[in-house]
Amino acid sequence: TVIDAEFAKTLRLKPAGKIVGTGGAGTAEAVKFKTVSMQFPNIEISNLTIYGLPIDSFSSPLGKKIGGVIGYDIIKEFVVEIDYAARKINLYKPDSYQYSGAGEIFPLVFEENLPFVQASFAFEKRVPISGKFEIDSGSTGAVLFNTPFVKKHQLLKSVSRTSETRIGGVGGTAQTFLGRVKSIGLGRFTLENPIARFSQATRGDYASNKYDGLLGGEVFRRFKTIFDYSRNRMILEPNAQFSEPYEIDMSGMELLAYGDDLSIVLIDDVKPKTPAAEAGVRGDDIITAIDNRPVKDFTLEQIREMFRQDGREYLLKLKRDGTEVQVKIKLRRLT
Repeated sequence: TVIDAEFAKTLRLKPAGKIVGTGGAGTAEAVKFKTVSMQFPNIEISNLTIYGLPIDSFSSPLGKKIGGVIGYDIIKEFVVEIDYAARKINLYKPDSYQYSGAGEIFPLVFEENLPFVQASFAFEKRVPISGKFEIDSGSTGAVLFNTPFVKKHQLLKSVSRTSETRIGGVGGTAQTFLGRVKSIGLGRFTLENPIARFSQATRGDYASNKYDGLLGGEVFRRFKTIFDYSRNRMILEPNAQFSEPYEIDMSGMELLAYGDDLSIVLIDDVKPKTPAAEAGVRGDDIITAIDNRPVKDFTLEQIREMFRQDGREYLLKLKRDGTEVQVKIKLRRLT
């Protein structure tokens, strides 16, 4: 379990040493805090050891304040049911928990307290490939293939269209390519045409050859997902979002939220040969309105969802070097 380092200071937590941890893109120094208690509704967990890292940097790209990340040491104490459709997490005592639903049960393997599951992937004009994938429900993507797995199977040659991007994590950022795979196979479930990240990282977890990649929240939000660490298992029940298409940004803009309430939307970068670039949008422009509605009326998540609709047109009001600029963009699929 991790807490934002600056947030830890406001709680006056007392450091008990430091460690160096490995993240997706590299390493970072973490402060250790011992004998910490955390309280949830009707539940208190005591005597925890947690780690302080500068994870407030995740707040800007996510558009919401991130104070910490709940990890293995808390999850192992409960059966954790994540109901994505209802936006609710239920915690059950393992001793009295009995599963009686129609979902599929997956065995989990743990390495250094991280859960892994077997998954298979279909590509056009080649046999399916399977591997060991970390379950990372906090990741916003569907699947990421680690660099050695990408190279070993020459995966980029199996994808018809890719775009280059960077992915952030503990330890910095890493280069990846985005592209579609034919399907992901998880037990009896087949997830069609998802978007994958193909890591080009040279350090950090994304460059690891100890496992093959990770499955992220864009997969698990399509299920009611149950983690039962006491029995080394995960249970998946498809929900109403199961068959929703996998889409990502169709504008070419990389957005960040700033300000005390994260209501300022900055265009951090504009990819070339995209609708935003063709409309004259520039990096460091600030979006002030979308179709004449003030940008503060939307969350960053809502704006990103708006920019994932093929063929939609939007009128953007931008602030650029103190002056107002208006542009019209028409979205199209880039991957």
